[in-house]
Amino acid sequence: MPPNDPTKTNKFFASYDSTPELAPTGGDASLFDRYASPSSAGRTRRGHSPTRTSRLRATGTKLTCYLNTECDRGRATVIHLPEECDTLGEVLPKIQHHMELDKRMLYAAEMFLPSGEKILTYPQLIEAAALDTAIIIGCGEPFDPSTIPFDILEFHLQGGGREAPQKVKKELAIKRQQFAAERAETVRASGHGVFPNSAAVVTARSQTVENNRQQAAHMRHEYMEQLMFRASQQQELVSRVQQNNAMHKLERNESKARRKQYEAARLAKIEDEKKVAKEVVRSKKEALSNRIARNADKVKADYEMNHSKSSQRRSLVNKLPKSGQEVKL
Repeated sequence: MPPNDPTKTNKFFASYDSTPELAPTGGDASLFDRYASPSSAGRTRRGHSPTRTSRLRATGTKLTCYLNTECDRGRATVIHLPEECDTLGEVLPKIQHHMELDKRMLYAAEMFLPSGEKILTYPQLIEAAALDTAIIIGCGEPFDPSTIPFDILEFHLQGGGREAPQKVKKELAIKRQQFAAERAETVRASGHGVFPNSAAVVTARSQTVENNRQQAAHMRHEYMEQLMFRASQQQELVSRVQQNNAMHKLERNESKARRKQYEAARLAKIEDEKKVAKEVVRSKKEALSNRIARNADKVKADYEMNHSKSSQRRSLVNKLPKSGQEVKL
């Protein structure tokens, strides 16, 4: 035994085996099966259970609905049909709810394809939804083909699905190429590109000059009309401002006149109150002076009466004889 063998000197290392015990599986077994513990090796691993959303995404039906007569200016409403819907009678109430037709007093009654064909059965609806075909919802009115956008109609006529846009683009490219080829042939047949100063070239050059002259004259005419229109607008604005100023001035003058009249009435009232107050003060002073005069006259009369009596007594006393006779008064 080596002296430094950790498996013999340490209890922890004695109970630990660094080499995992591989399960007796074949070479194509997964790492989890090879390194799984004995307790979990016997279990069968299961995947995630399906949910309603995952089932609806995998097997559900998606409808792209447009309202009749509003396809070119409205918006599409995407509706996911649940699994329990299997008739048109169950689909229409859900379309009514999701498109909020009750707020507009409309009621979903019919469904059409972009070509105007009416959907009569539920399988026909499912087939159209599988091809991502737009569903036109009618509320009792006739189908209006004039509001169906050209791209939606062409996608439906090309069979729908993911290949329909590619087919439409290819057809448009071919049509543009054919139109360009026909136009080039027409131009070459007219003499353009064949001779430098042919009659067609001279005519086209003169027509271009004349068109440019007419376009310049038209632009000048429109510019002058715009100038005249702006001048009329400015004149109208000036007249309205003058009218408003005159009205404001008249209102200010009327306000000043009313204020002046009010001030005159207020000053007259204050003057009358002052006169009444002066008259009351004067009457009080006059009554006080009269009372003082009456009191003075009474005092004077009493004084004169008492003074006359005393003078009479004094005169009588002076007239008495000096012999000592008693005089009885």
